[in-house]
Order: sequence, then C-alpha cells, then structure tokens
Amino acid sequence: MTRLGSRLLAVLAVLAVVSLSILAWGGTAGAHALRQSSFPDAGATLAKAPGEARVSFGEEPDPRLSSLHVLDTSGRDHTAGPTTVVPGQSLTLRVALGPLPEGVYTVSWRTVSRVDGHLAAGTFAFGVGVTPTAATSAGSKAARAPGPSGANLVSRWLVYTGLMLLVGGGAVSLVCFEDLKDRFAVLLAAGVVVATAGAFGISADQLHSAGLGFSRLFDSPFAHQLLLRLVPVAVAALAVIAALVIRRTPGLRRGAMAAVVVLGVAGMWGDVGASHVAAARTLRWGRMAVQLTHFASAGFWVGGLAALLVGLPGLAPEGRARAARRFSTAALLAVGAIAGTGVQRAFDEVGSLHRLFHTTFGRWVLLKSVLLLALIALGALNRFRSVPAVSRTLRPLRAVARTELGLVAVVLVATGFLQGLAPPASVAASQVVRPLVLPGHDFGTTVRVQLSVTPATAGFNQFRLTAVDYDTARPIDAAAASLRFRLPARPDLGESTLPLTRTEPGTYTAQGPNLSIDGTWEVTVLIQQAAGGVEIPLSLATRQPPERIDVQCSAGTPCLYTLHLPGGRSVQTYLDPGRAGTHLTEFHLTFIQPDGSELPMTDATVAAGGPGQRVATALTVRRLDPVGHFVSDVLDAARGSYRFDVVGDTQTGEQLQGHFNLPVR
Repeated sequence: MTRLGSRLLAVLAVLAVVSLSILAWGGTAGAHALRQSSFPDAGATLAKAPGEARVSFGEEPDPRLSSLHVLDTSGRDHTAGPTTVVPGQSLTLRVALGPLPEGVYTVSWRTVSRVDGHLAAGTFAFGVGVTPTAATSAGSKAARAPGPSGANLVSRWLVYTGLMLLVGGGAVSLVCFEDLKDRFAVLLAAGVVVATAGAFGISADQLHSAGLGFSRLFDSPFAHQLLLRLVPVAVAALAVIAALVIRRTPGLRRGAMAAVVVLGVAGMWGDVGASHVAAARTLRWGRMAVQLTHFASAGFWVGGLAALLVGLPGLAPEGRARAARRFSTAALLAVGAIAGTGVQRAFDEVGSLHRLFHTTFGRWVLLKSVLLLALIALGALNRFRSVPAVSRTLRPLRAVARTELGLVAVVLVATGFLQGLAPPASVAASQVVRPLVLPGHDFGTTVRVQLSVTPATAGFNQFRLTAVDYDTARPIDAAAASLRFRLPARPDLGESTLPLTRTEPGTYTAQGPNLSIDGTWEVTVLIQQAAGGVEIPLSLATRQPPERIDVQCSAGTPCLYTLHLPGGRSVQTYLDPGRAGTHLTEFHLTFIQPDGSELPMTDATVAAGGPGQRVATALTVRRLDPVGHFVSDVLDAARGSYRFDVVGDTQTGEQLQGHFNLPVR
C-alpha cells in the first residue's frame, strides 16, 4: 500500500474512534423552526391585552421569510409592525400589536429555518379578558412541517452521489492503485457534474417552497447553503481538470487527486452545515463531526466501489488482487465507522424505540438500517468470496458490486427523505400528533359515539364526532349536535358549548379553543333528533407537553420538585409531611424568577387527584406571603401518587401552568 494510502486509512481510523467516543454523549438535535413556547401561551387567558406577541422556535428562523400574525375571530390582523427577532434571542420572533378588545385571538406563525431552509407553520389561540371558549379562529390548523418534494429528493440524491464519487473515487484511486489512469479523473468529473446539479436543485426547490423567485436567492438563507455545497465542488472541478491535463508527472497527478478528496470532504462538511445536526444546541461541533464521519465513510465505501469497478479492468491478475485486497481492508474500517456513527445519529434524532416504530422518521431509519445490513452482507460476500477470485475472474465481484450500488441508490433516497423530515426527538412542541379518541354511549344504549380530538392539548383543538345506532351501527343524522365542556377543578370558568357541523352522514366536526386550560374536562355530547335528545358523558384529560422537573431530596426535609418554565422561570413544590395516615398534608407552591427571587403573582389555583381518582378536584389556596408562595391542604392523604395541576397569574396577566406527580409514602 502506498504511503499516502496508509495515511488516508489512518485518518479514517481516527475519525471512527472519535465518532464512537461521542456515542456516550446525550442530548438531542433540533430540526425545523417549530414552536417551542410563546407569550401569550396557547390557551392562555390574559387580564389585559399584550403589547406584543412572542414565539420561540427550535431552530433559528430567518426573519426575512418568517412571520407572526394575530387574528381575531373574523380573520382581521391586529399586528402593528413587522416581525423581528428579539435582541439577543435569535430563536425568538416578536411582533407589535395594536389595541386588542376583549375576545379570542389566533396567533398564526410561519417560519423558514436559517439553518436548513425548512418551512414550518402553525397556529394557537389565546383570550383577552375572556376564556377562549366557543369562538372559532380563522384559518386555524395544527403545526406542520411539510415533507420533502420529489424535486428535493432527486436533488439530494444527486448531491450525495456526486460527493461520494469525489471522496470515494479519489481516495480509492490513491489507496488501491499505483497507476492513475484517465478513467479515474473522468469518474471524478462525473461526480463534479452530478453534485453541482444537485446543489442548484436543492436551492431551487427551497426557493419554490418559500414562494420566492431565483432572483431572490441572495436575499434568503438558501444562498449561504448553496455556497457551502458548491464552492468546494467548483474548486474540485479545477483539480479534476488538472488531473486530466497532467499525465507525465505522476506525483502532481496524485496531488491533484488528493486535492479532489479533500475538497469533496469540504463539500460534505458544507452539506452537514445545512442539515438538522447544525441546529444542535449542545455538542454542535461534535455532532457535526459524527455526521461528517458517517458521510465520508459511506462515500469512501460507495464511491470507492465505483472506482474499483472502473480501475480493475486491464490490470494484470496480481495487480487486480492487490487492489481488491486493499479496498476490502479499507472498506471494512469504513463500514465500522458507518455503523457506529449511524447508531449515534439514530439515537440522537429518534430518541426511543417507540418513536423508531411509530413515526414516519423512525420507519425511514428502519428501512435505511435494513438496507445497510443487506449491504454489509453483500460486502462480506465480496470480501470472502469475490476478492479471492479476482485474480482469476472479475465476474463475481462485478455482479455483487452492481447489486450493492443498486441498494445504495435506494439508501440515498431514504437519506434524502430523512433530511426533509423533522426528527421525532427534537423538542418541537408543535409536532403533529395522533388524535385522542374517546368512545362512549348514552345511558339507554341507543347511540354509540366516538369523539376524536386533535391535538388534545390546552388551547385550540379540532373535534370530530361520529354517531351511530347502538344496535345496527347505522349513521345517525341528527337535527343538531354539540359539545358541552366543564372543568370540575375550575368551577369559576363556567361551562362552554361548541356547536358541531354535519360533514357527512353520522359525522360532525368543529374547531375551537374550548379546552382552554390543562386538566381533566367533563365533555358531554348532545345529540338532538326528531324523537328527542340524548346526552353522552365523556372524560377528557388534556395531553401534556414534556416538562423538565428536577427533584432534590435531603435527609430530614421534604423532597423539592422544581418545574422549569420558559424564560428561566420555575415553580417549586413540595408536600409536608407527605406521609400516608396524616390527617393534614400541606402542598406548598412557589413561583421563582430567573434570578432566584420569588415571582410576584396575583393569584394561583391548585387541583389535585389522588390514587384511583379520574377527575382532579379544586383545593383551597392560601397565600403564605404577599409575593409568590401559596399553600393548599390535602386531607387524609392515602399512599400512592398524587397529581397536582397548578395555574398562577402574573402581574402582567400571563398564566403559568405546571403539573406535578408527587408520591405520598
């Protein structure tokens, strides 16, 4: 093996070791600029109208292509200025608001990520002076991040293929072959053309998705992403031309080919910089290095296999055997790096076995993994069967290698699709979720219903009711259908009613923010027929977004539970004494500012549910100081887990909510 080839293998080995060492590091990488938090929050009720709306996202949005609008129930926009970035908070957009009369408002947001150029949009509702109830917000919809288009998939496939040909074709030419023939440079030239076409295709598709013409390229974040991919490829084109021109000086030709490899890796780094992982909030450079190692290792294997097929014909039997053995050894190391970094990236972006099997992103990862296993099996067949026979015949190697390259083409499609999806492990609170389905029937067993609620979180929701005859399962065409909502833990809110619209026989739909606050709601289905009406009671517990709660326990003192809220604020709770058999157990609640001092609050409410209780009941709340410390009493607490739902009103009218599961031992 040449000295340069040995050095390339050494570099690959170091990258593999470094990448595998990062496997133990936790955390997640964000993807798409999806809503994380906001003020006003979804479903919030404000005592006075806010002067602005703020929304924080999981990736940095480009303010030139992103927008916030606040609409009333008639669809009128109440924004009073352009959407801008909050100074010092690149993830947060703000927009000034005009006067807001009492009523329900919908915040409609649209973002284009500055990192990867992905588009996302969504809405949420809040109320001013009134609780968001039966009002319907114009144009409301769940947060969405469109998947990749066909043009985007083709373009990414071209970029990946072209860069792999540059890196793998150049590296294997240097590592495995003594005589660099013109055919290797032609292979690299093909890589330049293919990668260039793909880079322009990605940018054109992004501009189209954002509603921009190509003349607006340099007024968008897409220009930077194009240059990250294109500049190294353009310089590599000059090195390829030099390799084609230089024939009489082997050393210079090898140097030009080595430059192509380095520039191909630089192009891969540019593509990594415009991908999901570039938005990671922790260990960003480490994660990007892992993805680069994954990409470069795959490029060495795939592009190198193409170079092997190009270079072996015409060699003497001994030369063919030597080149095949060198590639087999190097490819084995590359496969190890691909597997290790692939596991790390899957863990980072998927996060759990449930998401692996129950999300679109996870299923594409599974498909890619199955194909990779098939490729490894074919590689093993080559190593142990085809390579030893190379000195006699190329037929087995060619047959297996062509099958490998065909599977690789499918893997690259899966990779391109994954780059266009938001990974499920990202902390995007607005990701589309499955509806919550509630079945039920009336007391007289005449009507059977099924209520689907999406996304079933506090705030704006979509409701779909199906009603059929209990015995025959025939659709029921009612004269009128509606839903009645009541939150037992908050009797001060009163009841609200949402009329339903018939969309097809036996099916009724509506949308509205009646589930205005987190908690367990009593939802009653009202169906009015010519012969009379029926009521069907249902119980609906709103879904909770992931919450970060720290627990601190010390001998002789109650365990302290701290819930972290947006903006560096927090809520601290504890039970005293927290032992079963005690007549009176105090639930303490304190709101904390970012500097550690108490947050001034005007009011707080607490609802609690003990073991076996399906519905939380409101507790009496007392102030322990004039700032932000409150306490409620739990009588005759039983052993088990208690759920506490807390809501606090700040002096600015903002509502802070939290949910705690505290044990009574």
